[in-house]
Amino acid sequence: MSFEQIMTNQPALFPEMGNVAPSPTPRVKSARSRNRAAAWEQDLTRTATYLMGQAHTEDERAFVERLYDEALEEGPDFTNYRAKSLFQAAPRLGIDRNAYARILNALEMIERGIYRNGREKGKQGVPRTVARVLKALLNLALKYGEVRPSLDGIKVLACVCKQTVVNCLKVLEFYGFVIVHRRIKRIRTALGFKVVQDTNAYTIQEPQGLGALAIRIFKRASESKKWAASSKDSSSLACPSQNPSPWNFPNSVFDTSKGLTQIT
Repeated sequence: MSFEQIMTNQPALFPEMGNVAPSPTPRVKSARSRNRAAAWEQDLTRTATYLMGQAHTEDERAFVERLYDEALEEGPDFTNYRAKSLFQAAPRLGIDRNAYARILNALEMIERGIYRNGREKGKQGVPRTVARVLKALLNLALKYGEVRPSLDGIKVLACVCKQTVVNCLKVLEFYGFVIVHRRIKRIRTALGFKVVQDTNAYTIQEPQGLGALAIRIFKRASESKKWAASSKDSSSLACPSQNPSPWNFPNSVFDTSKGLTQIT
């Protein structure tokens, strides 16, 4: 354990820090990343040196040293989150019960179409667990207006394992039902601010891209000879001019105009 001195001509503040050990090599590849890693380590050393100077007891110094060791071992924060992650809030979704039903019906149509026409022999096509994961996301969108659970949270809601959640999200993203937003956030630690990976946010929508193409291919034709399946109009049934006599009794028994008559 050791802290590098910020200035070479500065006297050692703590004699026990005289032996300088090389810091772990950061997981960087480019020159820009190496410069960022060097700046990060310099800021970390400066902060730790200041905190050691403010420590009053040996326990406080040991605590700062432990935090410094853990930070060096973990490496720069920009190497610990996924690429293309952004500082952003979860998008607001305007999903109602009608959109809920349309999205699930579209997934069912694709699942049935691929099972009947596009799957290989002996294989499933679109797994049924995809619908369970999609329902879990839709329920969150319907209740909260936004979807930003962790993978463990989706696992509990959909009653599947974590790897199944990952596979189902890939299928939903492939067919355009889901857009994944990778997010990061900045938190405060004892050694300053730190950027960490946040939970993903999701946009749930009706199928786009390949999903919309599959809907056009697998969409069933209307069984009506007059109206299309998507038509909002309906044909009215021709109503008879007079109500038929109940139970097929003769007209002399029931007279709708005069009421009930006696049988002679």
